[in-house]
Amino acid sequence: MEKIEKIFSVILSIVGIVLVVDVFLEQFFSIGTKQNSLTLIYCISFIILTTKFKSIFKNKFVMIPLYLMIVQTIYSLGIKYVV
Repeated sequence: MEKIEKIFSVILSIVGIVLVVDVFLEQFFSIGTKQNSLTLIYCISFIILTTKFKSIFKNKFVMIPLYLMIVQTIYSLGIKYVV
């Protein structure tokens, strides 16, 4: 079970980093397009995997991209509705 958890942690961290970089490039440099379907799949899989494997919350390589996505979402909403 621990090996499966490590594999899912690596997958979540790689997909999270790719999403953060993709959104950063799209927001600040207007390069590429936002991957809404991949973001939705990431969020759903994160919720499902954290209910099954509780120690994923302790992995900083999984949590830092999640926190960065939350900050990017708040920034995007602020730019869209405040400014």
